[in-house]
Amino acid sequence: MRAAEPWPRDPRLDPFRDAVWELSRGGRVAGYFTCRVVPSRALPLFWERAESVWYRVAWPDGRRERPREDHGPHWPVVDDLERGRFALEDIAGTVFDARPVTGAVRDALWHKYGRPA
Repeated sequence: MRAAEPWPRDPRLDPFRDAVWELSRGGRVAGYFTCRVVPSRALPLFWERAESVWYRVAWPDGRRERPREDHGPHWPVVDDLERGRFALEDIAGTVFDARPVTGAVRDALWHKYGRPA
């Protein structure tokens, strides 16, 4: 692929482009997951173009986890979110229900918690 060609766009990742997901447990909001899709280089051939998802979990008290990356071809985080769940790997056994946030609420949360990377 030559440099002048557009970066490949994976339509599966469209719901994760500058997105906010609400994380809950037992019906109560526990945090927010912000994510964005960025161009990246894929292994094993580092010059191959791909996309990756950068994400961060933010808690209502203002704490934020460090930004992390999810990448294909297996997309473990994307796969979980598509199933309506998110497992926080730092806290073993902690699984949240996850749902995308849209509209003005999404905009306000994105402004408050910011983009992940």
